[in-house]
Amino acid sequence: MHYAPPHRWSYRPYYTRWYCHPWYRYQYSTTAVVTLGFVTYAWTDTWVPPSRSGWAWVSGYYAYGYWHPGHWAPVAPPPVHYVYVPGWWDQQVYVEGYYRQESREGWRWVDGDYVEEGDYASGDWVPDEEAPEGYAWEQGFFDGDTWVDGFWRPEYRDGFSWMSDYFDDEGIYHAGYWVPTSENADHAWVPGWFDGTGWIDGYWVEESELASADLESWEPSDGYDDGWEIGTGWGDGEVLTNDSQQGAELEGELASKPLALAVPN
Repeated sequence: MHYAPPHRWSYRPYYTRWYCHPWYRYQYSTTAVVTLGFVTYAWTDTWVPPSRSGWAWVSGYYAYGYWHPGHWAPVAPPPVHYVYVPGWWDQQVYVEGYYRQESREGWRWVDGDYVEEGDYASGDWVPDEEAPEGYAWEQGFFDGDTWVDGFWRPEYRDGFSWMSDYFDDEGIYHAGYWVPTSENADHAWVPGWFDGTGWIDGYWVEESELASADLESWEPSDGYDDGWEIGTGWGDGEVLTNDSQQGAELEGELASKPLALAVPN
């Protein structure tokens, strides 16, 4: 029987996202998510997928009373000084594994694991330094091309709750964001997002305005990319330098101002 090979979703850049409508700025298509040309039953202990050239299937197992589904691992050995991070299942979505550095100065690697059936806490590079007072670490992710570092965010924010990141069934990565706990009739919340230097806060917009807008054809105002030096990878997400002084001024800010809504490491 012939099975269609898996294919990956197209890459959408990270820090160069000012070109798209704010509604989409917390979403990231990623080549890390693969679609498979056959029906999957990863959350059963009897299913074994069709063979996949260049890959070996690592069987799942039971632990803590629930099923941890299997994953594909490359047959070839890893590059020197790299180790393979196994792929995982986010509900019915398969997120491809990738190679990471064995070690990274100033950071420690925390392995991913299933926290309960259907929910996976992915691996992450976590700073060695202690968290700034009142902050929690929001994990980074691999977008299929580049590792995107996480950031510090406040543990709590009055009037808001934190919506955790996730992959949807179309392969779109939804980054975490603050959402108001109060309702606003006939309005939709446009999520905020982290732009690599700070948090761009979300806001309410009338549902009728959002429904009638042509979000795909939206054009940013002139100067949307000011402050960034963009390399030859423009459109591929390559950002060469960031001239922001926020990191250098962070210590003073934390001592004298309310908590910033996001802080780069």
